[in-house]
Amino acid sequence: MVFEYILKENGINPETDLEINQNIDFGSTAAAFAEGQGDFTVENNNLPHPL
Repeated sequence: MVFEYILKENGINPETDLEINQNIDFGSTAAAFAEGQGDFTVENNNLPHPL
């Protein structure tokens, strides 16, 4: 929800301008990104994880 809010505040409509894949387990987003399943990933910087 925060990500969509930030997009909207910057003139990006998350419903029509891009595709957001929200069915990936949060703990697996970095791996999914590394495997080419997306162009960007949103991570929680409070959790330690290797990049």
